[in-house]
Amino acid sequence: RTAEALAERGAARGIAVVDAPVSGGPHDIAAGTVTVFAGGDDDAVASAREVLTSYADPVLHVGPVGAGQRVKLVNNALFAAQIGAVAEGVRLGDRLGIDEATLLTALTHGSAASRALGGIAATGSADAFIARVGEFIGKDVAEV
Repeated sequence: RTAEALAERGAARGIAVVDAPVSGGPHDIAAGTVTVFAGGDDDAVASAREVLTSYADPVLHVGPVGAGQRVKLVNNALFAAQIGAVAEGVRLGDRLGIDEATLLTALTHGSAASRALGGIAATGSADAFIARVGEFIGKDVAEV
């Protein structure tokens, strides 16, 4: 609700507010391909679009002020769930006698492929990936 509170204060001074959280990692930042979930009125988002597209692609207008933050929270909750599902798949694979690295590589080519699985496979193990991103994802999931 911080974005809405800021928008109320800004409106009293003739200032429009856009909340514009990003989705993506360091590799996306370097490539200029982070995703922005922009929340705000049409005119405010249109005014901010040139700045936002200087570092992000795509820039998605997702609704009024605050909607950007809410979409980001849902996105991260789903990402966390996918990470958990992959971790459980790795445990199942282990019980079935399948090497984790082999399993992760194979799954990226099947219908289980996802951004979460790709990140885990690139890291080399579910545990290592969770250790790397858990703190960042956890703070958002706790908000939901």
